[in-house]
Amino acid sequence: MFAIGVVARLIALIVLLGPVTFVRGSEVRGFLGQSVTLPCSYSVRLNGESEMCWGRGWCTNTYCSETLVTTNGKTVTSKISLKYHLDGKIEEGDVSLTVDNLGEEDGGRYCCRVEIRGLFNDHIDYSNLLILEASSPVTIPPITDMTHTAEHGNKFSSSTNTPSISPTKQNSTQTPHSTAREEFARSLVGPVLLAFRASVLICFIVITVFLCKWKCTFLTKELLS
Repeated sequence: MFAIGVVARLIALIVLLGPVTFVRGSEVRGFLGQSVTLPCSYSVRLNGESEMCWGRGWCTNTYCSETLVTTNGKTVTSKISLKYHLDGKIEEGDVSLTVDNLGEEDGGRYCCRVEIRGLFNDHIDYSNLLILEASSPVTIPPITDMTHTAEHGNKFSSSTNTPSISPTKQNSTQTPHSTAREEFARSLVGPVLLAFRASVLICFIVITVFLCKWKCTFLTKELLS
């Protein structure tokens, strides 16, 4: 009866805490009107070709929310728009997501979930996408070189050189607005919470095993005496 009670409590705790998965997070910056790639990969050698999905926001306990793209481990099986595509070698575990023609609405959290065989083994990558404005061309005033000579009066000659500078992308180290930083900070809450749940679950299992062993030893001594 004691063992049955322990198992029941363990199952209840697992249901309460939810699945424990491997979670990573990163910040990615993109420019309006351009493309950006959100990283995600897993080891095919260790886990085999696995189904996966990309979605917006937090992943659920079993799948992606607001699913954008899905694969069967070898090729893309569905996607909601041509805006989203996987350009890496899916069969080798590269399932990074490319998003084209970025708009303000594309900013925020994305979730990559790889369904690894086994209980609570799914691999999850979170990317927080920050959208920045592309830089405008840089204008520099003309540089004028002047030469003065004193021959038969004053004579001046001048030449003007205007530097030609092509537009460049905004430096990737540009500091985003404070709201973007706050959004990224909030994106870390999920992984930290999952790590805490995993720690609580492990501690509970260790304590349960210890109590079971102690109870069995106590009952054995009672029977022998």
